[in-house]
Amino acid sequence: MNRFVLIASALIFSFVAAYAASSPSSERAASARGNQTAPDVQKTVVVTVDDLPGALPGNDYALGDLKVLQKINRGIPAALKAHHAWAVGFVNERKLQVWGERDARAELLQMWLDDGLTLGNHTYEHLSFNSTTVQKFEDETIRGEVVTRVLMKNAGQTEKYFRHPYLNTGATAADKAAFEQFLKDRDYVIAPVTIEDGDYAFNDVLSYAREKKDKKLEARAKQAYLEYVDQVFDYFEKDALADFNRPIPQIFLVHDNEINLEMLDAVLTKLERRGYKFISLDQALADPAYATPDLYVGEGMSWLDKWKIALNQKIEKDKGPDLPDWTQKIFDKMRAEEQKNNY
Repeated sequence: MNRFVLIASALIFSFVAAYAASSPSSERAASARGNQTAPDVQKTVVVTVDDLPGALPGNDYALGDLKVLQKINRGIPAALKAHHAWAVGFVNERKLQVWGERDARAELLQMWLDDGLTLGNHTYEHLSFNSTTVQKFEDETIRGEVVTRVLMKNAGQTEKYFRHPYLNTGATAADKAAFEQFLKDRDYVIAPVTIEDGDYAFNDVLSYAREKKDKKLEARAKQAYLEYVDQVFDYFEKDALADFNRPIPQIFLVHDNEINLEMLDAVLTKLERRGYKFISLDQALADPAYATPDLYVGEGMSWLDKWKIALNQKIEKDKGPDLPDWTQKIFDKMRAEEQKNNY
């Protein structure tokens, strides 16, 4: 099941929908909708990259091999730069804390800044807010900015973007509100996501294929990844029309991993052929759609679904493209084996 398409409980939905319908924020959300725009409207997208300095196969918390990470963090910024795609990379600073490699791992982040990109906070350890106290999650955020803020200051930038791991924004409305105020007090802006492409699963399959020395499976994983990109963009473009009756700037999530080291150029080319222009996160967030209140509480999902509560629409369970069955099976197997090995 696609992790973007989980449903909020009926109780939460009925309460917040009733609240939204009667609130001023509902009027602001409605104003973002308007009439359908002309079919030749310029489509725009922001590329955001999670889990710097490296998202490793099988394990969200793995520190990774330095030489592999150096290849990833040279190649992905280079692909972005080649397509004139401004991007923000969201950092888990725990992955910098390897004895004897701290400076070299900090240099991985510097590569992004040297290529004119920017960095954001993805917490220290990539914990889920939905299973963590507010105080612990605030501590994770502060620990997650120590090195990044210094590097960005030296580069003439200020760290301001925050992304929740797993897109989990809190287990309760109270926790969610408390943490959002914490972010506001620290001058952070939440980076929403409207589209992700399942690259973490295809990355696991790619690693599995190489472990088995299966060239056919390796090629199949890459091709399936590109096909899935089209499927998720088809789906969420239609979802944006359902929410706002017009295209909106999309915020696209990929990960800092090996499959994107090899395939991001092809992914960005595909988006260009779909008619997309690459823009900055600030430009996307300036669109009135992003002023729509996020009233959703539950497991992580696309903001295009979260916003449906404020827009008095129904969040439909199990909607959206699923990963290919064979990909899902290999992904589940690798994650289960990794979990077993860690206990």
